[in-house]
Amino acid sequence: MSKRPNEGTLSAPPPSKRSRVTRAGNRTADRLSSLSDEILLHILSYLPIPSLLICQSVSRRFHILAGDSELWKRKYYSRWVRPRARRLANGKRASSLRAKFQYSPKVSTWLDHSHLAKEGIATNWKRQYRLRHNWSKGACRVSEVAFPQPPRSPLLVDFCAGYVFTADSDHGLRAWDSGNPKSCLATVPFDGPGPQSANAPTALAASRCPQRDLVYVAVGFESGRFSIYHLDTTASQLKAHSSHGDSAGAAITAIALSFPVPANDAASDTSEPPQKAHRLASLTGESILTPMSLSIRVTGGEIISSVVFSFFHIGCGWSLGIQEVHFNQRGEQIASRLTTTVDSQYGLMSASPSTESAAESPNSHRQNSTSIEPSISHHEPPTSVSYSHPYLLSSHRDNTLTVYLVVSTADGLYVKGGQRLWGHTSSVSTVQVSDRGKAVSVSSHGGEIRIWELETLISLFGTAKAFREERSIQVSPEKEKQGPREGLTLLSVAPHSETGESRGPAEGSCQECQKRGCIGFDDERVLLVRENQLGTRFLELYDFT
Repeated sequence: MSKRPNEGTLSAPPPSKRSRVTRAGNRTADRLSSLSDEILLHILSYLPIPSLLICQSVSRRFHILAGDSELWKRKYYSRWVRPRARRLANGKRASSLRAKFQYSPKVSTWLDHSHLAKEGIATNWKRQYRLRHNWSKGACRVSEVAFPQPPRSPLLVDFCAGYVFTADSDHGLRAWDSGNPKSCLATVPFDGPGPQSANAPTALAASRCPQRDLVYVAVGFESGRFSIYHLDTTASQLKAHSSHGDSAGAAITAIALSFPVPANDAASDTSEPPQKAHRLASLTGESILTPMSLSIRVTGGEIISSVVFSFFHIGCGWSLGIQEVHFNQRGEQIASRLTTTVDSQYGLMSASPSTESAAESPNSHRQNSTSIEPSISHHEPPTSVSYSHPYLLSSHRDNTLTVYLVVSTADGLYVKGGQRLWGHTSSVSTVQVSDRGKAVSVSSHGGEIRIWELETLISLFGTAKAFREERSIQVSPEKEKQGPREGLTLLSVAPHSETGESRGPAEGSCQECQKRGCIGFDDERVLLVRENQLGTRFLELYDFT
């Protein structure tokens, strides 16, 4: 039992405690909240992209400021526009081009960015930056949709303006929204004279008419006739526009369509009855073999129709020929020119238009090309050909592609340089290229998909640097059903995996795949059609947004 303290003795005072520090004194001084939004935006403009993304999670205010569209617009310009302008201006005097490298808020002044300067439409520049970043890394999500009721007849597929068009004898012409391809948007049957075999579609092409919110579709048939349809994108209706026969009666194997057409053409107005089509020109070839490519483009007051075909050359093997036919707005033929890739395959860099005439044989070439060995020689015909002026691209069974630059001026037509592209690990089955130099290629086995940026390569033709630069990016998709993974930021790339499951249908289902072909791509997505051993066709959508 403890003793009671002596009440007469004074107890010692307790030890003194540390003085409390005020709450404001224990916190780091906030020097940012008092700043105006203009000053904070100026500070944020110096931050790298990862730090800018972190700032968006600090507070609501910083979420708005760090996501400012003008801020990301400047980041987009610094990352994608200015370096490209410097590359294209390489070799010119910097004093005369220095002003062109300065940032300008007018997107219409940016090189090849006029499609982003649409009046009345605000561009989400953060989304645009993320889109370009994902393209540069090959990062995307892939979804797969099976076509209902697999047709017994061959299926033709084309992609235009965000819509997928399919044509077959069983279901006619169908339209699908690439953003939601699980259900058919519109359909129209094929009606024509004769047996059903004569109404089998053999060629398909689509072109957008933005002035009327219409997408025109041209379908060629076994009987030699072709029909024009149009899809009203606002009403989601697919209607027949016109049908035209051909006295030749031969099947149409390729077709091209382009809009806008001249203003006096009745085909641009669906409210008036279409005029009867008449033939403007006819070209006859004796040794033209597939694959081939057709294209139409409008330049100034001329309409230029281009035909690219393959032929065998005794010196350099398989080569390509390009035939151009020029028309005025009244439909009158004003010029016809022909050139080949033979000189480019021998390493000859053309500096002036070729003097070859349209009547000259593709096998003819300059005498000085026979004295040297060809630098580009193909012993087998190309597997596919794609031409979107000025880029000409062909794919081959030896795991390579070949790119050429086609120059068309008022003086003539010629091919300036050529380059073989390496990167695929198996035979390349199909390739497509756009007029801005972006290309997509697909291999025959393993589902290897590669993205190519050809614009930089074109400027390096004939130099040693052209052989050293890496120009392709392999697409590395992740399955759509997989949710966002921890540790991945907004702009990060889907990680590679040693198993086929995390790579999606591009590699996981390669054993079941018989055919895979690219049907088209735009700024946001790539569309492929795959067919398995059972004949079921799938639409694969690779989304880079």
